[in-house]
Amino acid sequence: MDQEAAESLNTSLTAGHILSIGAGRLSASLDKFSGWLLAGFGATYGLLLAHLDSVAVYLRVSNVKLGAAFFLAAACAAACQKLIAAYVAAGTAAEGDGRDTGKDLATAGVPLNVESMYKQVNQGLLWPWRTFNTRITAKAVGGDYAVMGRFHAKASQVQCYFVAAQFCLSLISAILLVCGISI
Repeated sequence: MDQEAAESLNTSLTAGHILSIGAGRLSASLDKFSGWLLAGFGATYGLLLAHLDSVAVYLRVSNVKLGAAFFLAAACAAACQKLIAAYVAAGTAAEGDGRDTGKDLATAGVPLNVESMYKQVNQGLLWPWRTFNTRITAKAVGGDYAVMGRFHAKASQVQCYFVAAQFCLSLISAILLVCGISI
């Protein structure tokens, strides 16, 4: 491998690694915020519904119902972001473990059939992950080693959209409750 090819390889690997690290940290932070938001609003609605007969005098029940509907929509957004968070966490951890395993194998001089490895990994996946893995593998074989880092970064950004939607829906839910107060 000449100097230019080695530089290109190292640049691609470094970019992918940086993107994956950032995506993993962003994803974990968003997931934590989403969980606290869901727990707080869930507790509020739990208390309201448990004591609805005594608070109905001060709060329009129609606002509680509509607010609860927005809370359920927020919970759906939270579930979607949770799936993405799990995927990003698993992907970034596997990337780190794979990199360490690769270094160990290279240091020990152990031969590795990369094509066979990709094929065996793919065989352990179900649809749609198998299809996705096939595309990612093809890009990596073609020399694009930052592809997984970019995917992790994009996934964490989509997760951010779901958390923003959860926040907005939760805020609307709270506004409905406040507007329903009839004192």
